[in-house]
Amino acid sequence: MYQTKPYEYMVKYTQQKSWIDGRGVFIAFAFFLGGISGGLFMAAAYFNSVLGMFIAICLSALMGFSYMIHLGQPMLFWRMVSKPQTSWISRGFIFIFLYGIFAIITVILAQWFPEATAAITTFKVLAGIFAFAQSIYTGFAVSYVSAIKLWNSAILPILFVICGFSGGMAILLGISLGGSESQLALMENITRITLITFAVILTVYLWNATYNNVSARDAVARMMGGSIAAIFWVGVVVLGVLIPLGISVGTYFSDASSTALIITAVVTEIIGGLALRYVILKAGIYTPLTAGE
Repeated sequence: MYQTKPYEYMVKYTQQKSWIDGRGVFIAFAFFLGGISGGLFMAAAYFNSVLGMFIAICLSALMGFSYMIHLGQPMLFWRMVSKPQTSWISRGFIFIFLYGIFAIITVILAQWFPEATAAITTFKVLAGIFAFAQSIYTGFAVSYVSAIKLWNSAILPILFVICGFSGGMAILLGISLGGSESQLALMENITRITLITFAVILTVYLWNATYNNVSARDAVARMMGGSIAAIFWVGVVVLGVLIPLGISVGTYFSDASSTALIITAVVTEIIGGLALRYVILKAGIYTPLTAGE
């Protein structure tokens, strides 16, 4: 495969590497963890699952850890929050911090002071707002890069949020096995609808990208038939959509849920969410400054 020379940077179509190669791969992990953490917290708060909310907090902490690994000088991370008026990275760190504070208070109150219903509800709402903000900010951080046309799409933040919520619902469903049958049935219905929505938005996103410009079309071609096609088709489409959706539809029509099948759906859906972030970041190509598009 042809390797772009340093002097050809931004003259020819150039793959971005800062957010995917080497330590840059931890950005993909961070975006994945941020989305799934926010989705899980919102779902767990709705279903009053203290365990789900606690796991969501742990995933958010792992997101912060992934960011630290990516940074060249981790001790200077505080500078990243200094420009929230212009930087989505700065806003993201503020969202993560506030979400963590409100979520921890929510879990403490729900676990040890369950009678404080008004306070629990208040902090659930506050934590839920910033959980959503954490999920959607990862999409905005990527879509804000105008030089990479595949990323520069208003659909991307929505795609990341839906994917995160889908993964969060899958985890909540997995940890709720053995609970109320009516609640499990509702979780399965929500998961099914979310998966279908995710598949539709992903299709619209890729279809829209092919009409954007040459670099976006080339990026989609790489995802669907090029160097990262295997990860896209196997990781995103088969593991992330077809298998969990097939299991979900199958349990709906058979009116019976298999623990092994549900766990399989949970695992494949999580893998699919991570694969989605990876292929989108990996497929990012800078548009040449000299391109007449």
